[in-house]
Amino acid sequence: MVPSVRVLVRIIALLVLSRVAYAQPGEQIVVVISADAAFTSALDDALSPGGMDVISLGALATPSSTELTGRSRELADQQRANATVWLMPALAGATLVAYDRTVDRLLVRELPYGLPLAAPQAAEAARMIRTMLRALRLTNDSDVTPPPPIVPAGPPPPWLAASVGIGAWFAAPGNDSALAASFAIAYRPHGLGVALTGVLSPAADLMNVTFEGQVRDIVLGAEARKALQFAPDVYVTPAAGMTLHVIRLTGAYSGGEIASNRFDPALRVGVTAGYALPRGLDVGLTVSADCLLRRQKYVLASEEILVVPRLQIVTGLFVGLRL
Repeated sequence: MVPSVRVLVRIIALLVLSRVAYAQPGEQIVVVISADAAFTSALDDALSPGGMDVISLGALATPSSTELTGRSRELADQQRANATVWLMPALAGATLVAYDRTVDRLLVRELPYGLPLAAPQAAEAARMIRTMLRALRLTNDSDVTPPPPIVPAGPPPPWLAASVGIGAWFAAPGNDSALAASFAIAYRPHGLGVALTGVLSPAADLMNVTFEGQVRDIVLGAEARKALQFAPDVYVTPAAGMTLHVIRLTGAYSGGEIASNRFDPALRVGVTAGYALPRGLDVGLTVSADCLLRRQKYVLASEEILVVPRLQIVTGLFVGLRL
């Protein structure tokens, strides 16, 4: 065989052998996050004799100390790697981080010199990483904690909700019961929050010997709420707060006409049971009770024409939208 052919055969054989060696099952992959080319090259030289292949991802955003383990785990899983190495700038130099996916732990060491590294510094840092990875692998099996399971993140809790409802108003001014409409705007409806509410109903007719007219009560309120979750989509929300009853009385009597507006504060307690539907919708039932702080009595020409009950209850169904 002529010499040139022999050389070609040897080159092909070396390529085949190197390809086979690269595919050995014992090969390990180390992900490197660093913009320092000298360090990456030195690390490849330091780890390759041990069957470790270095993959450089360049410079990535540096995570916080609490996120460093999780981010290292994520990068290792993405590249199907056994370890993750960081070289990060620090105030007084640089920081080395070695993470091993098998034990799900990391080691951190500070370097006394800043970036970029000179060739001797890069070689020293690479040898330090090799030692750190070995130290992680020597962790006792009894101390190894399996990596935490990946739990899919649920949707964030809503920060605002608006609802409208229809129901009954018991002991309403001028009526034993009346149809009532309500609305509410709640901040943090699935946690500890607050809400602005309102209730109104059609005017009630008043008629007696000396007076004929109407009375209407419009209620505005503010309350604190705490949602309690009883099932994945079921919330029961107790509430307490204050309301203001705006009572307007209009009508005519033998001596003329009357138009009176009175403002009566009240204490409120209530509870809402809601079911969270897809697409941000809520449906449920609400009940609230107001205790007026002052007793409203209307007397005209020595005749009592209206007494507003101090305890009033509103209940009804509602539909809401979460934001």
